[in-house]
Amino acid sequence: MPRRLFLTCAAGFVSIAVLAYAGGPDISTMSAPGVSFAGYKTYTWVNQEPPGGMNPVEFQRIQAVIAASLAQRGYAHAEPGDLSLIISAGAHQQTEFQSWGWMGRQMDVYQTTTGRLSVDAFDTKTRQAVWHGQAAETINPEKPNLKKIDAAVTKLMDRFPAGGTAGATSTH
Repeated sequence: MPRRLFLTCAAGFVSIAVLAYAGGPDISTMSAPGVSFAGYKTYTWVNQEPPGGMNPVEFQRIQAVIAASLAQRGYAHAEPGDLSLIISAGAHQQTEFQSWGWMGRQMDVYQTTTGRLSVDAFDTKTRQAVWHGQAAETINPEKPNLKKIDAAVTKLMDRFPAGGTAGATSTH
C-alpha cells in the first residue's frame, strides 16, 4: 500500500509540474473601449533607454521581438508614429511556506521571483492610452532564459490588435 500511495503522489506532482510548465507566462491585455486600430499604421518608442535596472541588451532584444511582431500586424516604425509605445519591466519576490507532517511541525520555505513585462500603447496625438499588455512568469533573476523571454513577448504581442495596413508588405 505505501508503494501505491507513493506512486500516486509522484504522478500527481509530475502532472502539476507539467501543467505549470506548459502554461507558460500569464498574459493579460486590455484595449480602451471604442478604440479602432484600423487608423493606426506606425509606432514610435517613448523609452529609448531600458527601464531602471534592466539589462540594456535584453531591452534591445525585447524591442526587436516587439518590432517584428508589430511589422507582422501591419505597423511600421516612424518618428513620430501614430502610436507611442512604452516598455516597462520589473520583478516581485514572494516567500511561500508549506507545513506538513504530524500536526504541521515540518515546514518548507520557497522563494520565487515573478518577472513582469508590460507594453503600453498611447495615441500619439491625443496622448490617451489605447492598449495595455502584460506578461508575467516565474523567473530566475540571476540567469535570464532568453528563449522564455522571447516566447513570452511573442505570446503577449500575439494579442496586439492589427493596424490599418495589416497584410501589407513593409519595407522597414
